[in-house]
Amino acid sequence: MFRSLDSATRFLVVVLSLFYVAAAIAGPFLFDWNPARDVLWVAMLVGGAVAMVVAEFVLPRGAPTAVVLSFGAFVGGFPLFWTLVVPIAVAALIACSIALARRPATA
Repeated sequence: MFRSLDSATRFLVVVLSLFYVAAAIAGPFLFDWNPARDVLWVAMLVGGAVAMVVAEFVLPRGAPTAVVLSFGAFVGGFPLFWTLVVPIAVAALIACSIALARRPATA
């Protein structure tokens, strides 16, 4: 399906980011509205999605990118830990970003 680790990582970033944004929009409407909880919910999901997209598409490859990507995946995945699918995707994304950061730079 994927020709490289880079394309698999990019796919995971796009899918998880879209899922985080969708959950941030739909979550407060699906559950009873509680401003204190929902502001934190939306901030964590949108913040995680933004961090992942910036790390993948803006920052150059390397250790700092892997840290920002991993942080974004973890922060955005924390409110959705109960889904079981998100923690598995987060673990795969973190492993892919670390593997990419450890690769030697190509000219």
